[in-house]
Amino acid sequence: MTTTDKPGFQTAKGCTAIVTGSSGLCGARLVEMLLERGAKTVICFDITKPDDVLEQRFQTACKQFGGKIIQKVGREEGNLTSAEAVEKAFQAAPKVDIVYHIAALVGPFHDKKMYHAVNYEGTMKIIENCKKYKVPRLVYSSSPSTRFTGDDIEGLTEDDLDFPKQYLALYAETKAYGEMQVKKALDPPNFYTISVAPHQVYGPHDGLFLPNLLETAGSGRLRIFGSGRSMISVCYADNYAHGLMCGADALYDNSPALGKFYIVTDGPPVSFWKFINQAIVAMGFTDLYTKFHLPVWLLYSVAYACNVIGFIIGKKFKLNPFNVCMLTIHRWFSIDNARRDLKYEPLLATEEAWPKTIEWFKENWLPKYLADKSGEEKVSSKKAN
Repeated sequence: MTTTDKPGFQTAKGCTAIVTGSSGLCGARLVEMLLERGAKTVICFDITKPDDVLEQRFQTACKQFGGKIIQKVGREEGNLTSAEAVEKAFQAAPKVDIVYHIAALVGPFHDKKMYHAVNYEGTMKIIENCKKYKVPRLVYSSSPSTRFTGDDIEGLTEDDLDFPKQYLALYAETKAYGEMQVKKALDPPNFYTISVAPHQVYGPHDGLFLPNLLETAGSGRLRIFGSGRSMISVCYADNYAHGLMCGADALYDNSPALGKFYIVTDGPPVSFWKFINQAIVAMGFTDLYTKFHLPVWLLYSVAYACNVIGFIIGKKFKLNPFNVCMLTIHRWFSIDNARRDLKYEPLLATEEAWPKTIEWFKENWLPKYLADKSGEEKVSSKKAN
């Protein structure tokens, strides 16, 4: 079997692809890996323009692997809530072969109207233009949180998970509505769709998950929630990009994957707090296991109080019931279905990918953090004097 015959490589070869959310951790890595696997043109669509580092990464990928990148980014060109901007992305090349729809409004700190506009209505715009411009394949980036009920998830497959009667967060709700429309839009042999979701993505260049935890740890405010025994699935960014491309390769007539939802991860679960603590200690911060744990009952009490206060003053706090739940329950999944239907296998195991990520943060994130902290301490010292 040649490389291009392997799962995750077939559709990429010679394709013209649109990647929404192309400036984020997952989208940017997908752009690079599409070029690496022989894509002819990648149309990048994102409301956030690439910074200098990402721009250099894209240029390097084009030079190294060939192919071309067309940028449709910024508030005018990369806005998923703009029908005109979305359509222009589809017009950026004579023929688009596939769309990877990754862009979403994430986190618990936005209002309902914005979540709906981006995650649901934005997805509808993508579907409409796929059909208008006769794009045959759509791979939708969903989320396991669309199935969360607040209960432990231990080794379940997608067959064991269904949309809940009540969603735990607006992000999950609007992503679920988008996924439902992606499934409804399936129309073989004209239009093939699939939804692929990671759980807890990490990797070099991450600007959300690990930096937020490390900053809190560096300030001394982070404590282990509850017993600290939570087991979770994690997914290296390269593994997720590969999983998305495996999903694309599974879009053909009579495929068992058509219209379905799949979760891809690194494989075996990890102990969440031990996993995080490894990075914290590597940065030179205080070992979490030397500090007292925060009781779950106390965390929920404070979280609900924050919700009430936040509602009164019009502010959203980082500590809320959803976050407490996510940091205290088990959240790990079987990837047997992805292995069977998508022929997905992780490119790297957590044991190899996590140290690579930690090393990148030590070299690239830590020096800036320490410099910023030193600057803040000097300013505080001057004010005190």
